[in-house]
Amino acid sequence: MAKIKTISMGLDLSLTGTGIVVLKDGKIIKQKLIKSKPSGDLPINEVRRIRKIIEDIEIELGDEKPTIAVIEGLAFMVKNATALVQLSALNYMTRALLDDYKISFIIVAPTTLKKFITGSGGSKKDVMLIEVYKRYGVSILDDNENDAFSLAKIGEELFNDKKNKLPIFQQEVLALLKKQV
Repeated sequence: MAKIKTISMGLDLSLTGTGIVVLKDGKIIKQKLIKSKPSGDLPINEVRRIRKIIEDIEIELGDEKPTIAVIEGLAFMVKNATALVQLSALNYMTRALLDDYKISFIIVAPTTLKKFITGSGGSKKDVMLIEVYKRYGVSILDDNENDAFSLAKIGEELFNDKKNKLPIFQQEVLALLKKQV
């Protein structure tokens, strides 16, 4: 059985720097960092900021619709409750956008993402950058884009029938996530 052709989108959602990477046949076809800043204290400004990020994500869906989108789950250890509420809104609006386009998505916990790349769910951002370079030969300097690349790799590997060539820790992560597909 041959590898199924997939277009996998990784989304590392953030209010300040959303990372997006799209992979096709193992190659990066899109890589973007959507930067955003607050624009005032009124509650409507938060809504407009999140909508703008969603609009930018929609543009990146492009002509070749992803087979799957992989979204990093929320980090509930955020100390700022307002930021967590805003991130939750961004996360769910992104899910709704993907559903509107009939794009399947899965959610990957931050610790699961780290385990997939490094073998340990507690790895730091610099270790993630180094491991992506060592494992895939891809040098990405922004940790949001690096996470997006890593998420897109998970999506790609979920549809790869040669999982036995992956390290055991990656096979374990994929087996766990396969339940969402």
